[in-house]
Amino acid sequence: MSVIKLTPRSSVPVHFSAGAARQGPLTIGQINILKWIDDFGSREGQPYPVVTCAVSLSGTASVEDVTDSLALLVARHEVLRTSFVTGPPPGQRVSSAGTLMVDICSLEDDRADRVDVEAALARYLASSTPPRTAQERLAGHQLRVALAASADVVCAVLVEFSHMAVDRAGANILEHELAELISDPSARVVGPPRHQPLDQAELERSERECAKRRRTLEYWSSKLAVMPSPLYLTPSVGPALIEANGDETVGVFMSSPAAALAAQCVGARTRTSRSSCLLAAVCAVLSVRTGYREIVFPVMPSNRFERHLYDYVGTLAQTGVAAIDVGSASFDELVRNAWSGMLKGCMHGVYDAYELEEVGNRIAHDRGVFFCFDAIYNCSVIESGVPVEEHPPSPEYLNAMLSRTRLRRHPMPFRLATPVRFDVSRLEGEVELGGWSSDLGRVPAEHLTSLLQAVERLLVAAAGVDLDHEGIVEVLQMEPVRRDSSWARTDVQWVDLAEVQGLLDDAFAPASARIFSQVAGEPLVAYVEASDSVRTPEQAHARCMAALPAHPSAMTPRRYVVCDAVPVGVDNPVGWPATSAGSGRSGLPDAQGQSNEAPLHSR
Repeated sequence: MSVIKLTPRSSVPVHFSAGAARQGPLTIGQINILKWIDDFGSREGQPYPVVTCAVSLSGTASVEDVTDSLALLVARHEVLRTSFVTGPPPGQRVSSAGTLMVDICSLEDDRADRVDVEAALARYLASSTPPRTAQERLAGHQLRVALAASADVVCAVLVEFSHMAVDRAGANILEHELAELISDPSARVVGPPRHQPLDQAELERSERECAKRRRTLEYWSSKLAVMPSPLYLTPSVGPALIEANGDETVGVFMSSPAAALAAQCVGARTRTSRSSCLLAAVCAVLSVRTGYREIVFPVMPSNRFERHLYDYVGTLAQTGVAAIDVGSASFDELVRNAWSGMLKGCMHGVYDAYELEEVGNRIAHDRGVFFCFDAIYNCSVIESGVPVEEHPPSPEYLNAMLSRTRLRRHPMPFRLATPVRFDVSRLEGEVELGGWSSDLGRVPAEHLTSLLQAVERLLVAAAGVDLDHEGIVEVLQMEPVRRDSSWARTDVQWVDLAEVQGLLDDAFAPASARIFSQVAGEPLVAYVEASDSVRTPEQAHARCMAALPAHPSAMTPRRYVVCDAVPVGVDNPVGWPATSAGSGRSGLPDAQGQSNEAPLHSR
């Protein structure tokens, strides 16, 4: 990458005017983002959520071409002239007219590579962002624009959208519309009325949509009851690995023309989408590594499967949950399972984030786990249909294409809580697949690279022929996660008993506590020394739940035995002086073996 010198030149006002001013409540998608800002925005180092797009320029464009096009774009889409109030109650206000300031930077070398210029513009926007609180940003313009120009010829355009305004799919729509407006002056008309966020907010308050959200919460309840948390859990190889690497690079991007062609072939054969083929390969990798035959995990659907939402400019994407049966399926069967599993996740991907939090907290409390709703799979590509059937290329041709695969590392651009995540940003011409990890000590960059290459290897092998399950395992060439006797399968997931003991030490210090993998046929039983603040199983469970987020490979005990004292060095708990015993939560057997509350999903 060459060094690009940009010199800030001026700020140009872009005046816009449209219909009457409007105001109203937030959409469900906006409520979701507002909650994200409330939960994480105040944390140190957590950036305000934005979506950045580089606009593709065809032909020669002047600064006036760009500013005129921006004025039309803002007039066309209400969300670009919207300000938000956090309440109570929260809401949005659409202005009828206003002025947007556009930054212009001079570019010395007009022959510079466009990608390098766009990267320099991104650095300029990041460095020139004025220090503002989240509330100030919500109340201001929901986009920032920077141009790089040589004389009056624009070489690059970068637009930064607030995530309260648009998700990635909505930003892509705006990017394409702006590119068209810049290149074609005849297209610079506001056009017919569009489905706007205030229209969406009104629609979402209909009885039909409210009923759909109730069904969505029921669906989530059933899936959270059987979702491992986290799904991808490996023994730690130690934090020293981060120091040895010399940095905290945790992202690996793979660009693969071979995987794109292979997904095209499999999609045509199975009559599904290319993203379903890619998701199937990811699920096969996760299943072989973790040992789970059904992959239940958070995904990020675009939520644009209804006709009026296909070209909607707003924020719709919310985390969904998908359950995909891997079992002993062939690859073609797995692709269809992935398609149906993602479709169900999409159909149950619109909800009130605060209501879902209540559901998740209750189930987490009953199961004794900490849920991370960061998506493990996120595909931001919107496909228009099934790939066209064509003759598959020869294995020799595809294998030769593997030499064109590019792998590169990137620092993580956002905070991540899940041990592994896959992001798909391109499917046409080449697959652009990113792998991320929140914990280098468990999933180093080298391991992320091997996961991405395994996905590519499987797609290429399946391009010309359906692979049975044994063939999938053979192609992947991956070892399952090795777990020694210190690990136990409890509830629906694997837990590290040493980490559970660490959880007890943190939760009850300076009092003593001991974990046993099994006592009298009951799994994961904790013996806890009584203290002034812990006299009952309910108090013990509350302490464990509070300490659990710092112990990702643990879950809380299934049963607590509170004792006057916990003997040191005695491995047989029989005869220890117990004062009370029980699960400490609802939905699980109490000390007498009776359930003291009905499970959540039966209510």
